[in-house]
Amino acid sequence: MDDYLDIFLEDQKAKVAAEKALLEQDPPYMEIRVCVLSSQEAGLSLPLGDDYERKKQRLQQELRQDYRCYMA
Repeated sequence: MDDYLDIFLEDQKAKVAAEKALLEQDPPYMEIRVCVLSSQEAGLSLPLGDDYERKKQRLQQELRQDYRCYMA
């Protein structure tokens, strides 16, 4: 039994050494490139306006009312 364990450990060490050598030959993984937006680019969207805000508030209010009716 002890011989089997020694053989197993030697095989595992050989596998690890082979994988390590293979990984050292591979080129490094691609670096993740993150686009960093400057403060100037962040505000390039168009303003939504008061009309949008009114519609949004009205729809949220209707949604709340519908939910209350549903739960009642």
